[in-house]
Amino acid sequence: MSKILGINISHDCAFAYFEDGILKEFYEESRFNKIKHWGPTAEIDNIYEYKALKKFKDIEFDVICFSSWGRDHLILEHLIIRHILTQINYKNKPMYFDVLQHHIHHATGGYYFSNFKEALVLVCDGGGEKYDFKKIDRNDAWSYERGIFPTFKVMESIFYINNKNIKELYKCFSDNHDNVMKKVNKNYKNQEDVYGLHPIKDTDIRFTDKLVGGFKYQNYCEAAGFPAHSEGQLMGLAAYKNKKTDLNKKMLNIAHEAQKETLKERIQLVEKAMTYSNCKNIILSGGYHLNCANNFKLVKHFPNLNFFVDPIPYDAGCAVGVVKYYENYFR
Repeated sequence: MSKILGINISHDCAFAYFEDGILKEFYEESRFNKIKHWGPTAEIDNIYEYKALKKFKDIEFDVICFSSWGRDHLILEHLIIRHILTQINYKNKPMYFDVLQHHIHHATGGYYFSNFKEALVLVCDGGGEKYDFKKIDRNDAWSYERGIFPTFKVMESIFYINNKNIKELYKCFSDNHDNVMKKVNKNYKNQEDVYGLHPIKDTDIRFTDKLVGGFKYQNYCEAAGFPAHSEGQLMGLAAYKNKKTDLNKKMLNIAHEAQKETLKERIQLVEKAMTYSNCKNIILSGGYHLNCANNFKLVKHFPNLNFFVDPIPYDAGCAVGVVKYYENYFR
């Protein structure tokens, strides 16, 4: 019997236990420590005792799979992983971890829960895999002397997936440093290595200095005065735009624009996905797709497509996805 544990060490830290490819147990650490959206940090992780891991104290795992979103330094990921391994019944068995596969873990997690034999998976969140510009900014004395190294993040992706293969069709990188993105785009089009991002065969790559998807939605939340991880409040507020209410008009307008603009983007991404394949099955994953109001509007907008929304579209679901990626596509 194969026993594999998937662990998401991003925010919404989670654990997914599989036996022979079947999900048996799933826990989010925030349900135990009562800290919403909790994620480990290297600063406190060497003393933190994971409550969820006690559920597995009598299980000896064959493989441990880790998923993350990409911290500023890989050593921070390693410190967190090393501490977690001290709390698991784990005896020099295989371990899988690739920090630059965040969106693919969203995709494989969503596919696992669907009944589709094949599908196009659209992933949108606030920033998945992350790359830095240290080498590029050496040409920018002002930035380099001050240690300012902008990062560019994967904001949206499109994958084709079936039981045997997963193919990345499209990837969008976003950053609000216009001069940097122009340099990156030029290098990439010239088939040069963009500091960790090698040209990907048969994958459509877009670089933009515009805010996209979940990243854009987060900025709308800040503009409306909401704290981090309050996207649900902004979504709910938008429903009162044309109703009699004492709610702040400025906040209502911001919420309405957030829904309107990001829905337009999601419609365009579905249309783009249809240019790559005739497959009519669409899976929505990534934190943005907690937005049930816009998910519903997408379904209504495309009546001839079959939609499935990942039941754990936020980062916790990557604990599921990383195991399915390892079992079905990586090995």
